[in-house]
Amino acid sequence: MTTEIRSAAVSAVTTRIVVSPDAFDAFADWQAAFTRGASSHPGFLGLDILPAYAGSTEWQIIQRFVAHEALESWLAHPARAALLDSLAGLRAAGAPDMPEEVAPDYHAFGTVTEVITTVVEPGRENEFLDWTQAIQSAQARFPGYMGTFVQAPVAGDPPYWTALVRFSTPGQLDTWLASAERRERLASADPTMSHWSSRRLAAGFGAWFAPDRAGAVPPAWKQTALVLLVLFPVVGLEIRFLSPHLAGLPTAVATFIGNAISVSLVSWPLVGLARAGMGWWLAPAPAHRRRAEIGGALLLIALYAAEMGLLSLLL
Repeated sequence: MTTEIRSAAVSAVTTRIVVSPDAFDAFADWQAAFTRGASSHPGFLGLDILPAYAGSTEWQIIQRFVAHEALESWLAHPARAALLDSLAGLRAAGAPDMPEEVAPDYHAFGTVTEVITTVVEPGRENEFLDWTQAIQSAQARFPGYMGTFVQAPVAGDPPYWTALVRFSTPGQLDTWLASAERRERLASADPTMSHWSSRRLAAGFGAWFAPDRAGAVPPAWKQTALVLLVLFPVVGLEIRFLSPHLAGLPTAVATFIGNAISVSLVSWPLVGLARAGMGWWLAPAPAHRRRAEIGGALLLIALYAAEMGLLSLLL
């Protein structure tokens, strides 16, 4: 535990763990046990378990509580210490001690997410948490698993438990949702204990960045960066060359025309061209991921600067 966390009035902390590649199954069970322990602790708000990127052996365990005092109680609890100690045989050889730090803001990953909301009968929360531990342990073993976010009911809201289940691709998520293991877990739940529903979150800009042949979707922040790259010059050119011709029209009509042209040009062909040119950065090969990420970011910065320089001469 770092001095920064102990001295700051924070209510969320991230624990980083590097797992041995041959301990995946055991780590799946550990995730479920840790979720069970944190979820039942007083003041629990939410838990986010996710890898640094698809296929990474480094995982983040983000623990959120309603207040700093509740977090401190959890950090000092013997049950938590025992769970972390049980990781000794699962951690990668030579991995550093598990660092803990103030949790960052939630950020989007290039994943597909199923949102599951559950209403639990009062007084049966422990039974529900036992059941969710078993199903989480099962889903964490499936290919493409990209972590889980669990949130307890918030005071003043309907008593919903919310879980976000993430997989790398829609196909991998569908494999888990349609699996015999999941059907067995659902069938084992007492129908009087809880009632649940689920839906899938739409990712990023939808069809503009449809999954590739492998089913992978670029991270949402990359989608946004590429849309900005093609949208900015379109809007700038409209201001310079189109706006004077629309000046006599009502503002709402002129704005609609400009937006319609912008969306049409961005949808076809500009995003397609940008996606083709930056495909090596949108979905880099694992062996060259770091080099591609840095190179793509630097190229985008240069392109943004070039666009601003050229448009400044026209506007």
